[in-house]
Amino acid sequence: MRGRNDIAIYAAAFVAGDVAAGCGAALWPGADLVTPRVAIIIILISLIPAAGVLAACSRVRATAAMAMLLLGVMNAVTGRYPAPATSLTVGAAAAKESISQRLSDIAGGGSEGAILRTIVIGDRSRVDRALKSDFKKSGAMHLLALSGLHIGVLYLFITLTLGILGNSPPAKTLRRFITLALLWSYSIISGLSSSILRAVIMITVYEAGDMVGSRHNLMRALAISAMIITLSNPDAPFQIGFQLSFGAMAGIGVIYPRLKGILACRTAIMERIWNTVALSLSCQTATAPLVWLYFGTFPRYFLITNFVAIPLTSATIYLTPLALATKNLPVAGDFLASGLRLSLNLLKTVIGIIAGL
Repeated sequence: MRGRNDIAIYAAAFVAGDVAAGCGAALWPGADLVTPRVAIIIILISLIPAAGVLAACSRVRATAAMAMLLLGVMNAVTGRYPAPATSLTVGAAAAKESISQRLSDIAGGGSEGAILRTIVIGDRSRVDRALKSDFKKSGAMHLLALSGLHIGVLYLFITLTLGILGNSPPAKTLRRFITLALLWSYSIISGLSSSILRAVIMITVYEAGDMVGSRHNLMRALAISAMIITLSNPDAPFQIGFQLSFGAMAGIGVIYPRLKGILACRTAIMERIWNTVALSLSCQTATAPLVWLYFGTFPRYFLITNFVAIPLTSATIYLTPLALATKNLPVAGDFLASGLRLSLNLLKTVIGIIAGL
């Protein structure tokens, strides 16, 4: 167990080094790179709050944590260069545009189509100011930004669909590889945002852990995903999407288990309702300071929004691949497309009502 926790400590140290060096760069506007002198100052400052943790560690673990901290600083110094366009990114952009057009064919070019393109592939180019304002006021802005919620719903959909392969050991292995391949393909096409990457990496860690018989550990998977994202993009920890995504997951890992245990429910329905409330409160509590800092406001009716809007969003995500697959079928295609448009219209209506309260 200690070795598993060490992974989270080392990953956190790496991210801390990157953030510290990035903060040092911000103190000297106009400097493209962090100078060695600034890096040394930042490292020393970073060691002050970490001293208590390191003191409780063995010498080997403390040395390893220090090494990861230094690697994080080096990552910040050497990694802040624009990534060149590759055939993969060009192909992903083309695939995204193609899917966006197909979604428009199903849902139309109005606000429902704009919501669908945003929810499914993160294309917010046609979301007008009024619609964005309604989502912001109602506390549903996270639905317009691809996040772990969308990945979670997609993951469940893929898992249920691949259930037809059976539960034999070879079938389970095949299901895992297909699931991860589809999720990573989706993350690349949708633009590799921090929240999407975080969710896909965590699922990958969980699936890999299942294959080797390891126990799920949310905070360990969260730390590993933060390190991988920071390694690929040293500026990621300074982006609001990264901060909100990891803040929400930290709330789920730290606040949710304690909040969930406050109320003992006697029925399955009440337990499900309370779990939803506790989960929403945990995420909102953890991200409230960031929301207030960046947006200067806080949604008052976020609980109502989550109760209604999240199921409608999940229904939309479930219906979309089915509607795309049956698009050219006369009966099934029309039926599923109508159901998809209905869920989008209900989502838009509910968001508008809550925003007007």
